[in-house]
Amino acid sequence: MKKLLFLLIAANGMLSASAQTKDSTRKQYQNDELMRNWSIDLNLLGGVLTRDLTTGSSIGNYLNALGDANLGNLKFTNGMSYGFDAQLGYFFNNSKHFGIGLGFMYLAQSGDATLDNFHVQYQSTDNLNEISRQIITANQPVKEELKITNMNIPLVLKYKARFSKRFGFTADLGVLYNVSIKNEYKTNATFDYEEIVQHVTTASGSTITVYDNALTPASTDLQITKSHFNATTHPDGQSMQQYFLAQNALGYNVGLGMAPTNKSGTASYTRGNLGFIVRPALNYFFSDNVALTVGAYFIYQPFNNTPVNSYRLTDKVGDYSSVINNVTKSNDMSYGGSLGIRILFGGKKAAPIVLAQESADPSACGAADGSITLRGLPPAKPVIVSYSLDGKAGSPVTMVAEANGSVKLAKLGAGTYSNISTTIGKRHIDGTPVTLTNPPLNIFETTTNPTANDACDGTITIGGLKAGQKVKITYNFNGSPKSPYTGIVGSNNAVILSSLCPGAYTNIVASVNDCKGNGNDVTLAVPPPPPAPVESNNGGAKQPLADITAPILFEFGKTAIHPSSYPILENAVLEVGRNDNLYIICEGHTDSRGTVQANELLSFRRAQVVKRYLIKLGISADKIIAVGRGARMPIATNETPEGRAKNRRVVMTLNERNK
Repeated sequence: MKKLLFLLIAANGMLSASAQTKDSTRKQYQNDELMRNWSIDLNLLGGVLTRDLTTGSSIGNYLNALGDANLGNLKFTNGMSYGFDAQLGYFFNNSKHFGIGLGFMYLAQSGDATLDNFHVQYQSTDNLNEISRQIITANQPVKEELKITNMNIPLVLKYKARFSKRFGFTADLGVLYNVSIKNEYKTNATFDYEEIVQHVTTASGSTITVYDNALTPASTDLQITKSHFNATTHPDGQSMQQYFLAQNALGYNVGLGMAPTNKSGTASYTRGNLGFIVRPALNYFFSDNVALTVGAYFIYQPFNNTPVNSYRLTDKVGDYSSVINNVTKSNDMSYGGSLGIRILFGGKKAAPIVLAQESADPSACGAADGSITLRGLPPAKPVIVSYSLDGKAGSPVTMVAEANGSVKLAKLGAGTYSNISTTIGKRHIDGTPVTLTNPPLNIFETTTNPTANDACDGTITIGGLKAGQKVKITYNFNGSPKSPYTGIVGSNNAVILSSLCPGAYTNIVASVNDCKGNGNDVTLAVPPPPPAPVESNNGGAKQPLADITAPILFEFGKTAIHPSSYPILENAVLEVGRNDNLYIICEGHTDSRGTVQANELLSFRRAQVVKRYLIKLGISADKIIAVGRGARMPIATNETPEGRAKNRRVVMTLNERNK
């Protein structure tokens, strides 16, 4: 029995250890803020019942019993136990792991009590009030089918812990105070009752009966026994059963195979001592307040009993006293499984942490400068942040929350960040998945034309890249694919395609990691010669060109053309349309804010935007030259918003090629 108890405890220990095991996808869960002070436990119990029964020495209750008496050995078998208990528990320490419980337990138990080899001869008084030797023998083992009602009040120490959001462990260990233990029995016992009567004549001549305790009865004795019947001839042809029934009718206490008239009844122990119970169980939490419990239990209960006064199993034909009435001590043990529901309530719950998340995508394809910021944490507290990247667990990061209650995961690349969780002390707060994406690869071009038609010294600078990254540039020259360019992006965030001949460069594509960006078609051409003065029809005087130099203004950092500038552009188109020798120079400018490099690129992009709009209006691309001047040529102060607004401009000038 001790081995079985140790096995149950060890098995539940292994289950609880398994529930606590960490792996790459599950964190230990210690959320004491979700623990409650009170619990209601409702459990169903089912298992095996054993009884170690000790009986009283009742041989002295059989007067002058002969030496062949055998009152048998009492055993208990086939024991089963079913029932339920209900407990109210209170958990009192700071972490709410330990507490006490009080409740009620009801057990419906059953089993067989069997007494074997019962036989006794003793001095008795029969139904005729004559002293006789009474012989009683059980025809078979005396068996009682027991139904046991066992009610107790448990007082236990309670323990509870939670390993994850779904799983936990509980254990009860304490005493049972027995309220009632009642044994209802039903027996199959049958007995043979035999009798020997010795008649003696007194000195006065009267006849009396005495107890014959001789091993061999006297020949003058009246023997109503099976052995005497078998040794005697009965001319009337009576069977042994008929003979015994006839003698019983005459008043003698005899009979064969006689069943008691009271085959069932109730026998209760007089005293129930304190027992004890141990019950470990695993918990599955449906919510923070309701859990399913599955476990095992072991109950030990000792009972003491005062045997019935002058106990005899049977005496007169038809009498019967339960074997339980002769029990002096019963050590009951029950063990098996338990299934229940635990309801948790009460207690002050810690204020919930509402975790807010912000994210910033990487600045360029393949760059590891993205971030995830978690807000709503306790300020200045150590925080452990764990997460998975594209399904693979990353290394936890330990930080201290800022004064504003935030922590920042920096140097992140593109991908899906899931299983985000923060640990502050024993509290765990789960975040939501975040996907960081690479920004689109927006490239732009600046060019330098070849110096002559037969010179291949032009360049195309591809901007909008990230310094230090490996890039591949593919393009077509005059409709035919050229060998791709591969290299490392320079510190100016650009690469230069050099040694280019005059012609059309199309299908420009830049590839960085998994990102691709499409460029604009570019035509490299030999610059036109400086414009010559236009001859006048009035005595050789020069005819001035139309003035289209009104600036086209832009918002800060923008390249979009405002609709108010459309008339200026349309005038330029009309003017160029009147003279095939005219061409337009578009000069882009910025204010002084930003780096020199950024302003150079931005001014060129503004000039390019104006160029593309003029092409859209019908001017041939070879009649437009776009250049960027950066912030080098302001027309107003950069110290005021008004002055900076005037400097953010593109200025067009008309020029005429020499004929």
